[in-house]
Amino acid sequence: MPHFSMKQTGTLPAIFRLPDEILEEIVAELDQHKDLVAFALASRICAALVIPHHTEYRILRVRYSMPSMWAHLARRADLARNVREVHICERHNYSSPDHFPNTLVDKRIDAHIDNADEGVRIRNICQALSHMHRLKVFTWSWKDVAVQQRPTTHPSYENAVLTAISKLPKLERLSLSGKFGMHALPSNVDTNSLTYPLWKVANLTSLCMNGESWAKLANSKHLCRLLARSPNLEYLEVPLEFHHLAECRLPKLKKLKLSMQAGATMGIDNSRARFLENHPSIEELSWFPIGMPYLSPDCLPNLKTLHTNRQFIVALNDPEKASSSITSLTPPSTPVTAAHCPAPAPAPLLPAAATPQILRPIESLDVYSLDAQTLVELKCLNRTSLRKLKLHSFGNMDTLREVAEYFPNIEWLSLPSHHLPTDSVHPISLSKEKLLDILPHFPNLQVFRGDSLWASVTFDKQSMHEIIMALVQSCPRLRELDHCDYFEKHAAYKRVAIKREDAEKPYSVMRPRHR
Repeated sequence: MPHFSMKQTGTLPAIFRLPDEILEEIVAELDQHKDLVAFALASRICAALVIPHHTEYRILRVRYSMPSMWAHLARRADLARNVREVHICERHNYSSPDHFPNTLVDKRIDAHIDNADEGVRIRNICQALSHMHRLKVFTWSWKDVAVQQRPTTHPSYENAVLTAISKLPKLERLSLSGKFGMHALPSNVDTNSLTYPLWKVANLTSLCMNGESWAKLANSKHLCRLLARSPNLEYLEVPLEFHHLAECRLPKLKKLKLSMQAGATMGIDNSRARFLENHPSIEELSWFPIGMPYLSPDCLPNLKTLHTNRQFIVALNDPEKASSSITSLTPPSTPVTAAHCPAPAPAPLLPAAATPQILRPIESLDVYSLDAQTLVELKCLNRTSLRKLKLHSFGNMDTLREVAEYFPNIEWLSLPSHHLPTDSVHPISLSKEKLLDILPHFPNLQVFRGDSLWASVTFDKQSMHEIIMALVQSCPRLRELDHCDYFEKHAAYKRVAIKREDAEKPYSVMRPRHR
């Protein structure tokens, strides 16, 4: 029986007897695509309400110009208003699957040749974005594109899109990667940050800015004003060279990533360290300092995820060592005393108060060039918190056993395929016997990454099958390994998924997950 007839007879559940406009608003409040699918599976009426009018209008991810799609969204405000995420990417970017509306696109109107003109396409993009009152996420990535280096063919087009973005009332997450802002006026000319529309964006919780423009000193004050407009920012990714970073205050910041764009000197490290000290709320950090920064003993008390290099973890573990290394690089100064002023009496020496060691609750650790011996000697982290570890080097196998003993809750582990024992001049490869002996020492191991297992059997799949079967027995919680085949589109190795419920085929090879 048709929906209208059932509504008249009163045989429908109460919710479906509501006016269609009210039903539409109720469904429009569902943000997640998975929730829409679950709702559609409830009944045929539910499916008719959400497919395709909502299921195709939550997330847009496109790698092509798509003029007909933008013309469709510009024309259909009733559909565009429900879009929550927009991702514009390069053609070679396969980090996530493509997703865009197709069913309701009118090929006769939307695919008209006039819509392929770049000026018309940009105008349609801006019009479509103006309809998206519920848009929360906007990502625009344009890196390593040989045909067109900049994201748009003319700076005015970039300005138009960013102007539309700056007017969105519910935008929370913004990401721009590539050669954006190349035409932005420097702060000594545009003293109030008014000419480039990006500077007007406000109330973000996540901001990612990758590109050489954001590293320029001329744009540094602009970035300060942009960050000041989003006091509730929780995630920040900016160039390491952002000159005025230490002056910014983001009281709710939880995740910070600093990436070098052009180059810097060691002098930049300490200003970045001061920023870290002023933001104890940071839980995730990715930063590779150039030298050894000085960090206060109580820096980063809530740190949970760390991706860095060896000198940072050494400085975090022993601030006095970092301080002495800085002092040794500083030339001594000679005090000048007036002739008529007597020298002051030396002050009595007082015992220095010992600063208590802070145990950071680090759960994920990836430290470039960190060896296993240094890891077990670290005193700056809570050993029971560590769940994920990427180890870049180690010496004797006994050191790995110590790692397994000191960090009993490791669930995710990556090991190099070679190690350097104390009795060897050159690195030697890990044998399968050593790996089969050491991995069971990690009782909670679930995921093992790296090619060390494959290298131990010279990438022979039959021998690898035997190793997997042995690990299924000796590592009761193991569920995933890396495969030797590289999946180009996702820029990652395929994975071996262990299925203990299937005795005949206890594992299968799968594509890597989208990032």
